Amino acid sequence: METERFRVRCADCFGLCCTALAFSASSDFGHDKPEATPCRNLDADYRCKIHDRLRPSGYKGCTVYDCFGAGQQISQVTFSGIYDDSTKPLMYTLYPKMVHLQEMMWYLTDGIRPETRSIHDALKTTLQELDAKTALPPDELAVLDVDQLRTTILPLLAQIETLVQAPYQKKPPTLPNDWIGKNLSRQNLSGCSLRGRFLLATNLSHCQLRGVNFLGADLRDCNLRGADLTDALFLTQAQINAAQGDAGTRLPELLLRPSHWA
Repeated sequence: METERFRVRCADCFGLCCTALAFSASSDFGHDKPEATPCRNLDADYRCKIHDRLRPSGYKGCTVYDCFGAGQQISQVTFSGIYDDSTKPLMYTLYPKMVHLQEMMWYLTDGIRPETRSIHDALKTTLQELDAKTALPPDELAVLDVDQLRTTILPLLAQIETLVQAPYQKKPPTLPNDWIGKNLSRQNLSGCSLRGRFLLATNLSHCQLRGVNFLGADLRDCNLRGADLTDALFLTQAQINAAQGDAGTRLPELLLRPSHWA
């Protein structure tokens, strides 16, 4: 599946992330906003009025968010570009569900690599099935059990991890139970699983992170300067956007280098 499917196209969306979702005033957001309410910074054309200065304006959280292309899918496919009082309530409800579907598809797409050739057919079949779900009409999408779908792809994700990490199998380094704020600079962690780990402000600068499973890891302010994530696994644009990196950080080819990185 073309990775452009997962690129955010704000021009084809009705600012759903800025309206459907809630956030609270914090170091990441400059004010409280309830769900189904437009952000005060959203203009009449559904564009952010401070997009070019979100971080200095106190909206760092907006710069790390990524919907995996769910915004344009809901706006232009599910609701055929119709955004009015008759569609808005259900659109806001279905938007998070579409994000989850697109995210699952991202992980499966990321798993289609030379090392996983033996399961390519299964991955592509499952991708086609999920793609069909994203094209369901609103009433059918509303009753779709996303949690059940997630359980069906977990075995595939486990197979992907096993196959991708096989070249890096070795005696694992001694890893901390608590990673938050730890200095692990210049270590070779290739082939490790950091699934679901809290890596807030963890120093992984100049580390070897090839084949590392980052599924669900929290990388807020994680230092990835000079790190090698060339074939890191299940890494998302949102995770990279939340981390700190530089020109020396080597990213998987599917991901973009954030503009706010030094």
